[in-house]
Amino acid sequence: MKRLRLFILLMFLPLMMKASVNVQNIVLLANYLLEKEKHPDLKMVVLSDPHVMAPKLLISDGEAWTSYLYGQRKMVDYSASLFDEMVSRIKNDLRPNLVLITGDLTKDGEQLSHAYVTAKLDELRSEGIQVLVIPGNHDRDANPNAVSYDGAGTTAVEVATNDWFADQYANYGYGPSSEREATSLTYACEPLKGLVVIGIDSGTNGELSSTTIEWVCDKAQKACGEGKRVIAMMHHPLIPHVTNAEKLVSTYVVNDHDYIRQALIEAGIKVIFTGHFHTSDIAKDFNDGLTKEIYDVNTGSLISYPCDYREVTVSSDLTELSLTTAHITSLPNDDIFSSDYAKERLHSAIKQKVKEMAEAMIKKEVGSLAIKLMAKQIDEVSTAAADALIIHAEGNEWKVDTSDIMESFDLIFKMVEGSREMCESMLEDKAPYGIEGRENVTDDLNLSISLDPDTDAQSFIPIETELDADGNGVVNHQDIAALVEIIMNHHE
Repeated sequence: MKRLRLFILLMFLPLMMKASVNVQNIVLLANYLLEKEKHPDLKMVVLSDPHVMAPKLLISDGEAWTSYLYGQRKMVDYSASLFDEMVSRIKNDLRPNLVLITGDLTKDGEQLSHAYVTAKLDELRSEGIQVLVIPGNHDRDANPNAVSYDGAGTTAVEVATNDWFADQYANYGYGPSSEREATSLTYACEPLKGLVVIGIDSGTNGELSSTTIEWVCDKAQKACGEGKRVIAMMHHPLIPHVTNAEKLVSTYVVNDHDYIRQALIEAGIKVIFTGHFHTSDIAKDFNDGLTKEIYDVNTGSLISYPCDYREVTVSSDLTELSLTTAHITSLPNDDIFSSDYAKERLHSAIKQKVKEMAEAMIKKEVGSLAIKLMAKQIDEVSTAAADALIIHAEGNEWKVDTSDIMESFDLIFKMVEGSREMCESMLEDKAPYGIEGRENVTDDLNLSISLDPDTDAQSFIPIETELDADGNGVVNHQDIAALVEIIMNHHE
């Protein structure tokens, strides 16, 4: 630290000795650097949908396991390895103050998988790194896929309930330092001084009760009234990142999302981190009066290409949140896994799924014979759909020329109502699509968000300077002595 102080002193002192030099900016910069040293920015990591399956659940490889993996866009077979790598990066390289995980911690809510997750999180906790989690739709309650695999057969295993989940994650959001909402796994806490995090439980189907919404808004308003900043996290997206997607997948966004968006904005929440759809996409929307905004930062799945996560910085005065996006592209001691491998697996899975859907629609509308006659068109459509989903998963779709893909979708546009608008909003990266005054394009991968635009972001130690007739700073010996004392006697 002494080297930093001396560097600042030696850099600026000769300039300040000149009576006609405008030193206000120099003084502000020097003080800013010192203040940053005293109060560093807060670092966070946000990840979602790791879908960890405990290795113990694969008793022996065989037909049952192979059948499950077929057509899966999730690389569940790599889930433990990818989660291990993520924990290793956090512990050894990133060293954040806080980690947020926005649900679908496990493959299908198996208690063994949850135990695996918390054992890894305990490693971070032992390093002094705080972690907060919320459940996703795969993390509790009865699920026919919550099984162990043994050759050709499967066996049902114990699954988490709400109470079991809260006990298991007592150190990760559900302990005595948090306030709990009585009817769900929603909670609020202050993991870092002045920064309140509200974890919203959106259930298994994206449903929020009026009781939960009122509780969340009350906690947010109270925190804002005390001068604190509030961020939220929830598994299901708040904003439709792709228009009409909820018509195909009813749980794509949280229920009654327009009302909830308005309520959260008015309560003072400007950023909500979400997951569920396995794409890293950021959507901005507004309140009804277009006077306030909220950002839905949707983060992709750790086990689906491009295996991404967010690195987030919150300024020391809590006025700005900045984020970048990073990826896991390789694994230690694994010669197979790579970004290209993950990309091919996602492309193959999406193509197969779309092909099956197209064939089912054609069979229903025209008959089985038409499937053979339209085989080439079906292949073109399914390939284009897989290409489109890859572009969507990578983010910032508007930077890519997708005109050829749109032309290939002509068959889908004719058969599925609303599909053209859905594809256009996705590939043009517009949300909320087609709504005048609200439609916008937001950078999906690198973004800075003002948490409190009405507050002056400067937080400097004041030094008085006088101005001459030309507006230049006039510095006397008292000014220089004051700066020297600040620099050389600055303490953490």
